[in-house]
Amino acid sequence: MIKATVPSIKGEGTLSRSGWMAGRLDGRVMPRSVLLAGAFLALMIAGGCREQEKKVAVPVPDHHAAGPVTGDKSRTPYFYGLIEEYQRVLADDPHNLAAIIALGNAYFDAGIWKQAIRHYEQALQLEPSNADVVTDMGTCYRNMGAFDRAIAEYERALKMEPMHQNALFNLGVIYGLDRKDYATAIGYWERLLHVAPKHPRADYLQATIAQFRKAMRQRTQ
Repeated sequence: MIKATVPSIKGEGTLSRSGWMAGRLDGRVMPRSVLLAGAFLALMIAGGCREQEKKVAVPVPDHHAAGPVTGDKSRTPYFYGLIEEYQRVLADDPHNLAAIIALGNAYFDAGIWKQAIRHYEQALQLEPSNADVVTDMGTCYRNMGAFDRAIAEYERALKMEPMHQNALFNLGVIYGLDRKDYATAIGYWERLLHVAPKHPRADYLQATIAQFRKAMRQRTQ
């Protein structure tokens, strides 16, 4: 088994979206993205929406195949308040793109993946080329254990933005942690480090890549 020490990510969320990773909303009704945390490495998977509202995520079980999650109102009352707020906005303005994405983000933060996907798909009907939303939707599928669909969504985001950092990060996580395909994971992360050599998790990525390489050598012994 690969073991790696990872800095605490408390406050950023285990399964957050792309964009800012503060683990809270900044008051703007704008899209954000993903960061996804793997279990035994406490790894985070990233999503889209750079300058937009960020998401907090939900921990992934040790088997890395999170099933459907139903929200817990006692645990996440803030997100339920946001859901109600955005629903009221959309009742008056059903085609408000920012509110649709924000509602999807609120469902994401509450761990209600299917509803988040529903609203992300609705947003993509209005703005098909939003790579951040596509990335966040991929993370929803990943958290539901639909790894093939998650990979397809991340790759779709890369077709829109070939240097999309969170999609690259997330692909490394899903291949490295969920699939144990270390060579492919390394490829995505090296691509990410080439694009962003000063990535905030560069040290973490490099250390984990070294662990993946060690595991690959052990497989051949």
